Amino acid sequence: MFFSTFSKLLTSFLFLLPCLQPYAEENFLIINGVTEEVIFEMGTSINEQISPCSSFKIALSLMGFDDGILKDESSPIWDYQKGYDDFLPSWKGPLSPQTWMNYSCIWYSKVLAKELGADKILSYLESSEYGNQDISGGSIKLGSDNTPSWVNSSLKISVKEQVDFIQNMIQGKLLFSNHAIQMTKSILFKEELSDGWKLFGKTGWSGSDITLDGVTLEHGWFVGWIEKEHEMYPFAYLIREPKLNLGQRIPRVKQLLMESNVMSAK
Repeated sequence: MFFSTFSKLLTSFLFLLPCLQPYAEENFLIINGVTEEVIFEMGTSINEQISPCSSFKIALSLMGFDDGILKDESSPIWDYQKGYDDFLPSWKGPLSPQTWMNYSCIWYSKVLAKELGADKILSYLESSEYGNQDISGGSIKLGSDNTPSWVNSSLKISVKEQVDFIQNMIQGKLLFSNHAIQMTKSILFKEELSDGWKLFGKTGWSGSDITLDGVTLEHGWFVGWIEKEHEMYPFAYLIREPKLNLGQRIPRVKQLLMESNVMSAK
């Protein structure tokens, strides 16, 4: 009986071995958005700055709505043009602020950034204390071969700084209009969770993060918050491993939210 059970356990372990990712690293931070108390912290790289990639769309949305370039969830609608980034089929068509966020479209971000201009973007970043506030290394040209500063370039932000940015945004501590905050919240809404909690957030991904030992890792973000009535909990999740399962970022955060017991807090 013992050897039969041991054999089954060994077989299961060997089956799982190919799924184990060397160098896999998870970082997660969630705080009480009212008291700023750290509720749960996981990982060793909470304060390490790294490219925000598409999680930067949160900041871009605030800038666009605050400056009046973005009007509401459905306008402006900008058309895809030949030569624009076309990584996904959903990018090859007219997009609104809502579909821009839903499809995480790079070219829409570039059009918005070009409308804002580098000086205004830098001013917003400095006033918001967003990461290292460095946009010197990227281009906001519209060609698909031009990399903007927030994609594997000069602009970097840590898990802790992401959480602080979300907390300050929701609490109205940043120099963005209430309209900009409410519209950004609207296009960031993900789903209703249990007991009336609502989940908001934006993912991000990069396929070329190089560690010190030379191993090429992908990194993935999910940055956002949950809220219910007067309660709000900002969070940021960062995972790095050789090959990410991009579909697991949001489910993993939902699991961590449950483990943090924030949705059962009174």
